[in-house]
Amino acid sequence: MSVTFQAPGRANLIGEHTDHTDGLVLPAAIDRGITLRAELGGDRIAVTSDVVEEVVDVAADGSEMPEGGFGRFVAAVAAELDEAGRSPVGLTGTLSSDLPQGAGLSSSAAVEVVIAVALCAAADLALEPMELAALCRRAEHRAVGVPSGIMDQAASILGRADHAVLLDCGTLEHEVVPLPAGHGLLIMDTGVRRQLETSGYAARTEELAAALPVLEGRRPAEVDPEELPGLLAQLEAVPARRLRHVVTENARVRQTVAAFAADDRARIGELFAAGHASLRDDFEVSVPELDTMVELAVDAGATGARMTGAGFGGAAIALVVDDRLQEVTEVVAARYRERHPDREPALYRCVAADGAGRRD
Repeated sequence: MSVTFQAPGRANLIGEHTDHTDGLVLPAAIDRGITLRAELGGDRIAVTSDVVEEVVDVAADGSEMPEGGFGRFVAAVAAELDEAGRSPVGLTGTLSSDLPQGAGLSSSAAVEVVIAVALCAAADLALEPMELAALCRRAEHRAVGVPSGIMDQAASILGRADHAVLLDCGTLEHEVVPLPAGHGLLIMDTGVRRQLETSGYAARTEELAAALPVLEGRRPAEVDPEELPGLLAQLEAVPARRLRHVVTENARVRQTVAAFAADDRARIGELFAAGHASLRDDFEVSVPELDTMVELAVDAGATGARMTGAGFGGAAIALVVDDRLQEVTEVVAARYRERHPDREPALYRCVAADGAGRRD
């Protein structure tokens, strides 16, 4: 019998470049993701995809690692589950996706999560949500060697319709947070691909690491922004800017949660704007096209907008009142083409959705 599993992508509302210093993030699972339709059983994992021309066929215990492609993620998840004590029961299925490619919505994490959920079901293995998220994060490290944070996998697993997930990436404490009533999410892909993402990300990580000794063992999330003048005075200019972003961004996450609870739309707009400015000026990961998207969305009536993801291209996100979503989408797309005629934007209207699981 064929069964269906789905893992959503995620959109991070605020809390950018904080996860790799064990900080606070506020993502939401979205109503787009990766779906796996599969027959459970056997001793092999055989998976095809409607997105890429690749056939994955690996041992159910993850002992065979493909050299490239999404098969690396499949095998890595199976290997991590094997180490967690899962019986090596396989599956045969097909992956499909309605996640935009290159828009920073965590398609790789969604693949890891949907494979993990299906393999757990195949072997009748139950894992706690954060245990499963941590396992999928380790699988990503195993597959591609990228020291990513846990936000993407956790959001895909913990998501709840109409809510964001407040996650402390250090303690792994988490709670769901209602989004402002009557709002949807607008993902605005600039059409700028992230050729510089890897080197830029690594450089920012190194620059931030150079600033951390002034915290004397504290996480940036534990630092009050009022302490910053004294701390930054001990640093060179670039590490100082990187630290200022991370400390103030953690504070903005807390303040955004409070603004959501109060339905203070003006404050939400201020916090999103401050977050984008900090990413642009202090962490220096924005590009002109992202700045344009944010400006246009706010001018068109979005409650708040900011770049989302690693930066150096990719997408911005806007929080928009439902009855304005169509208008904002059309206005932003048209004006963006006028400002950047060499770029083709792609805009996607989304809502916050439930986390990964069986869907039939």
